[in-house]
Amino acid sequence: MTSHLVIRHIVLVFLDGVGLAPAHEYNPFAHTPLPHLQHLLGDRFSLTPDITPNDTGRIATFGDTHLIALDARLGVEGIPQSGTGTTTLLTGKNAALHLGRHAGPFPPTSLRPLLATHNIFTRLRHMGHRVAFANAFPPFYLERVARGRARRTTMTQAALAAGLSLRSLEEMLRGEALSAFMTNHHWHAAHPAIPLLTPEEAGQRLAALARQATFTAFEHFTTDHLGHRRDITAAREHVAMLDAFLAAILAQSHDDTMVLIVSDHGNFEDLSTKQHTLNPALCLVKGSLPLEPHSLTDIVPLILHALHHVTAPNERT
Repeated sequence: MTSHLVIRHIVLVFLDGVGLAPAHEYNPFAHTPLPHLQHLLGDRFSLTPDITPNDTGRIATFGDTHLIALDARLGVEGIPQSGTGTTTLLTGKNAALHLGRHAGPFPPTSLRPLLATHNIFTRLRHMGHRVAFANAFPPFYLERVARGRARRTTMTQAALAAGLSLRSLEEMLRGEALSAFMTNHHWHAAHPAIPLLTPEEAGQRLAALARQATFTAFEHFTTDHLGHRRDITAAREHVAMLDAFLAAILAQSHDDTMVLIVSDHGNFEDLSTKQHTLNPALCLVKGSLPLEPHSLTDIVPLILHALHHVTAPNERT
């Protein structure tokens, strides 16, 4: 992608708990081939860069795609957590510093006003852009949300604060949403009319959905769950799925679309522990970089800079 090409669409793929670390026996990225991503980005592409936990900033560039290590510590002592990390990622504000500690898995009550007013969904929507949250939620969960009884991830809270309606069974039946698990296996078991998808098909669907809005986000949290489980076999199987899923998104996205594949903290890349890690968080960017991110605080500024020349359609999703 040339530096002067106007970005008209951004798709953010959030992978919970994926850090960057060198190859070692407990890193599932070190033991699983990435044929789809390497076919697309070149044989030297790897998710096991030779870095230390203190390294941040760009690690490598593969054509128009950049692998970047994001600081997840945010200048705050302790182990990074999802509540503050994802709030920072979605707002551009240092939530851990604001709170005085890392906290999770959900944002503490005191951070909810910050998340509600500064999240990227809300900010872009107020600017008149079409924004979308591609995840679908089953009927029982939407009923709990309506009653105020559902535990909501940070991204779900941000989407609701922006006034978005969560996608449901109907959107899944029409092929207008994605399961957080990518392949629809849980949905298909409960609703056989919803077809199973391959990881490639799921990536292609997300790339197509991203054409319908200025900003589209998708949340995937299996990586963090597997990191806590320390199941190397399941983790390697999941790396193979991610390889196909992410490569399909990158391959199917048009030149006017920036793809941001980001995480909030380390975990999955080191199965020697059930805890999160101090490693930098994953960031993979397809597209020109109007600014180079070094920290979780830099993703929102990157999005806003990338869309600086885009005229808002004044339509809301």
